[in-house]
This record gives sequence, C-alpha cells and structure tokens, in this order.
Amino acid sequence: MTAIPVQPAVSQVAPRAPLPPAPLYSLEPVLFAIPALAECAGSATLGGDREMALAALTTARLMLATIPPILLLEAERVTRAERARSWLSALTMPQPARMAILRSIDASVSGGMDAAASLRELMQVLTGHLSPAALTELGMLAERLRLYYEQTP
Repeated sequence: MTAIPVQPAVSQVAPRAPLPPAPLYSLEPVLFAIPALAECAGSATLGGDREMALAALTTARLMLATIPPILLLEAERVTRAERARSWLSALTMPQPARMAILRSIDASVSGGMDAAASLRELMQVLTGHLSPAALTELGMLAERLRLYYEQTP
C-alpha cells in the first residue's frame, strides 16, 4: 500500500483591495477607537471569557466618554454607569473580574486619575481572558486618560 503524501493546509488570506476614493461630498469614515477589544468580544467562546470581554468593551466605551472628543456631561455618565452596573449583574464571571469592572464603571463617572488606575487594574485581572491586542488597547486608553487628566485641572 502506497502512502499518499499529505500537504499541510496553508492558510492564504487574500490581501485587501485598497478602498476606492471617496465621492466628493461623502462623509469621513467613522473610526472605532477600540477595534481589537470589539474583535476579542466578538470572537470569544460563549461563557465567561466572552462576558468578560463584553464587560471590558462596555467599560472602555464608558471611559472614552470621559475625554474628548466624546466627553459627556457627568449626569449622562452617571446614567450610563447605572445601566452598565445593572447589565453587569446578569453576567456570569469570576468575582475578581466583576469587582474590577465595577470599580472601572464607577471611575468612569468622575473620570480623573482614578479612571486610568482602574483600567490598569482591569488589565491585570483580565490577562489571560482577553487577547494581547485587546489588553494593549486597554493600556493605551489608560495612558490617554492619564495624559488628559494630568493636563486638565
């Protein structure tokens, strides 16, 4: 009996074609600030990792609202944080992750250096549950918050 040689499967990803030029009166494309975190949440398996990734994504979006260009009023941030806490209560995840996410949600109301510190804590707690790119985005957001609040009285 003759063995049939098996060639390893090679994944070939077709390169993306460049975007066509935008029409003269078109709107600028909207760039999402945390794409790796969104991709991590979308591709995680069902269960705890996906719920932690979704909670991290929600928390990051709340944090983005504390700095320009979004910079929501504090009353709006309070409402969003209350609703995020309510939503978080329905998720299943380890207690340390839940507590770190709750601290970050609370810090998103007032902003400041506490917000940056809570994001760094969240990064440490979620290491191993989020992709390296998602963790990097959380770190970059924490650094943006720190730099903004160092310059803002």
